Amino acid sequence: MRHRRFDWVKFFVITGLIVLIIGAIGVYAKSLSPYQQLRGQAEKIATNRANLKTINGFWWYNRDKSYLTVAGNTKKNQAVYVVIQEKTGKVNILNQKSGITRQQALQQINQSASPKKILNASLGKRGSEFVWDIGYLSKSGKLNYVTYSFRSGEQLNAIKNL
Repeated sequence: MRHRRFDWVKFFVITGLIVLIIGAIGVYAKSLSPYQQLRGQAEKIATNRANLKTINGFWWYNRDKSYLTVAGNTKKNQAVYVVIQEKTGKVNILNQKSGITRQQALQQINQSASPKKILNASLGKRGSEFVWDIGYLSKSGKLNYVTYSFRSGEQLNAIKNL
């Protein structure tokens, strides 16, 4: 009976692949960490400042200034958006009924542009006005942005075919 020799090449290749997979998972998890940490902080601020009982959305708005928006319901069952300026921590609490919802903004862009894919839709503040910014790909694959007024739902700006 012959004894098989241990195949060191296979051992090192398999071990190397396992190390690479574990490393890739670690890098991916670490890359999400700042986002998750920021989201956690925003949710904590929103819960404390607006007395939220439930949270049902989070968006990060980056234009002139960076805003973190948390959607939720207060303990009195009022649907609100808590908009936090990232740099200063200034908090604005908006009653969802006082403007258009994210879903309504998405319906508007779907009706007017029939996008291939919605990339993002976030609530933030531009100047003194709260706005929904939506990034999307057109049917031809071009990048587009549209901005709607939170209060009126009116389209304020559009950048097309980038």
